[in-house]
Amino acid sequence: MRIGVDLSVIQSTKSGVDWYTYNVLKEMIGLLEPSEQLYLFSNRETGFENEIISNPQVTVVRSRFRYQEPWRQLLLPLLLKQHGIDVCFFTNFVLAVASPCPMVLTIHDLSFKLFPRTHSLRNVVWTRSLVPVSVRRSWRIIAVSNNTKLDLLRLMNISNGKVEVIHEGVSAGFSPEKDGSDAEALGHYGIRKPYLLFVGTLEPRKNLNLLIKSFDKITNFMPDVNLVLAGRRGWMAQAIFDELERRDLLGKVKITGYVREEYLPALYRGASALIYPSLYEGFGLPPLEAMASGTPVIVSQGSSLPEVVGDAGLYVDPLDVDDLAGAMKRVLSEPELAASLRAKGLERAAQFSWKIAAGKTLDILRQAARANS
Repeated sequence: MRIGVDLSVIQSTKSGVDWYTYNVLKEMIGLLEPSEQLYLFSNRETGFENEIISNPQVTVVRSRFRYQEPWRQLLLPLLLKQHGIDVCFFTNFVLAVASPCPMVLTIHDLSFKLFPRTHSLRNVVWTRSLVPVSVRRSWRIIAVSNNTKLDLLRLMNISNGKVEVIHEGVSAGFSPEKDGSDAEALGHYGIRKPYLLFVGTLEPRKNLNLLIKSFDKITNFMPDVNLVLAGRRGWMAQAIFDELERRDLLGKVKITGYVREEYLPALYRGASALIYPSLYEGFGLPPLEAMASGTPVIVSQGSSLPEVVGDAGLYVDPLDVDDLAGAMKRVLSEPELAASLRAKGLERAAQFSWKIAAGKTLDILRQAARANS
């Protein structure tokens, strides 16, 4: 069997979908049967190719084409036919509509429908144009949470049997065990303890203006605490900087930009808590990574986050400044609560595995190929 994968979604500075694609593929390669071949298609170099270049069961097919969507819709179907692909896996909302083989598609969330104001107009137009037809053309849809599946059933008019829930996992590098890089990582970004941490793209959906307002409140009686915003600048990120300047918090808030992969576990381990007040998430990888690192988490009480965090975190109203400020104050001032959250978080994180996610995904790809044979 020949399995194709659209690798073009992986960027050099990885965020949620990039890490999902990277980790599922990395584990999937080790689960291939001798008769199975994996073909990775891309219109540019992603970096992932270098990790598997010597694997005889993996073939990289790169065709340089500047524009990603025209490449996916016009050139990729021809490549799938040329290489005799039996099934193709698309990890980022959109597939090749004219594909000659069955396709499996991952949908991470439906924020473009539920919270369109938190996306650029270009992104809303792209998703609303191509996601519905991609959903219809897919043989099976993978939802990364039950919450995303419910949104799909409610908003996309598809049958329950077409959607399979496969949770994301957590990488082994996220653990509470410190190593020699911890002090180096904090020093590299100029981070001073104690600090509260946010990890993710700086964009409206992450609700960072509420986090800044809540942090401003606790600095009045906890002046030694700092806030670290770790992630690349996204759409409309300037509003975050404007809020910090308006509140005179630039000296208390460290904005790291994109954090190198080898430094991220240390940032989690060193934090007093991860704060994740997102308005909406399809899964929520940073809270899972924080729990695996032994760090207490404070998250919004909506969308998929309770599904990921379970009873291992504190929940807040994502529209209530005082609620979030109170939760942060509790974690910082109540050592027994923080210790309990750490223990529960480690137990909860152990339930999520990229290897299990990859195995379930591979089973669906095999089913799709057999159904078309």
